Amino acid sequence: MTLLPSERAPGLHVAPGVVVPDDAQIAPYVTIYAGVELGSGVSIEQGAILGRSQQIDARSRSPRRAGEGVTSIGDGCRVGSNTVVVAGARIGRRSYLGDHVLVRETAVIGEEVMVGRGAVLSHDTTVGDRTRIQNDVLVGPWTYIAEDVLVAPRVTFVGDPTMGRRSADAVSDGIVVRRACRIGIAAIIFQGVEVGEEAVIGAAAMVRADVAPHTVVVGIPARPLRAVGEEELLETWRRETG
Repeated sequence: MTLLPSERAPGLHVAPGVVVPDDAQIAPYVTIYAGVELGSGVSIEQGAILGRSQQIDARSRSPRRAGEGVTSIGDGCRVGSNTVVVAGARIGRRSYLGDHVLVRETAVIGEEVMVGRGAVLSHDTTVGDRTRIQNDVLVGPWTYIAEDVLVAPRVTFVGDPTMGRRSADAVSDGIVVRRACRIGIAAIIFQGVEVGEEAVIGAAAMVRADVAPHTVVVGIPARPLRAVGEEELLETWRRETG
């Protein structure tokens, strides 16, 4: 694939046809492949790679993508140092990707999302507006995370509960996390689970069954502890904090 050096920044290489907005802030040694669409006011930090083609090993069971598609980086986004956004991913306006983040092909990130350092968002994942995913989180394939969710550091959304022993034609059950949930540090959530709106998952909990809305669960395996109080709900918190 053709890449051409650009005078916009030292070591910057850009594919022909890619438009870098005049107000974009581009650090040294950034690589931008074909098919990338950059919004106005984006900030791309040192060593970031945008629109790289899918790269999987010969035995991988990830869906093979024949076409790379458009890679969209919305207005006002920040892409951190050494972060990789694979071809076909879409990042909404004013979202923030920390350093050393990997966003896989077909991942869709909404507006004003924060993704912390070292996080991985696998293929076929969706993250809703204003959700915050903190450092070293692993979001496995076929995970849907709705708006206003908080995911603490080192949470794992399990992509393959068989640890590689599933059949080649197996279909994932996926994971669904509803609006305004809060997930504590180092929790593990398995495929087939739905976490209800405004639920809370305690630190290091192992979640193998659905979590009811407005419920706090803790432990291994996770079990209900109590209801989420009215004073803890997102709307209440917003009113009180202005």
